[in-house]
Amino acid sequence: MSAESMQVDKLLTVDEVLALTGYRSRTTLWRKVRAGGFPPPRKDGPTSVRWRASEIQRWIDELPEQTYSHIPQERP
Repeated sequence: MSAESMQVDKLLTVDEVLALTGYRSRTTLWRKVRAGGFPPPRKDGPTSVRWRASEIQRWIDELPEQTYSHIPQERP
């Protein structure tokens, strides 16, 4: 396998994930993981975990867009 064909997926720390998602609390992040609403981390060592950057980006990309059902019309 050539180096060009290998795709490197950066592993993110909890602080990096919090910064990317805008969550302010580790507790919120872990609640979402346990509820199945957020990608689970990978074990990186005996006491550390990391998230794949591609999984976090996919999660962000799949969030529903905010829509506004009523947009005020300009009056003539």
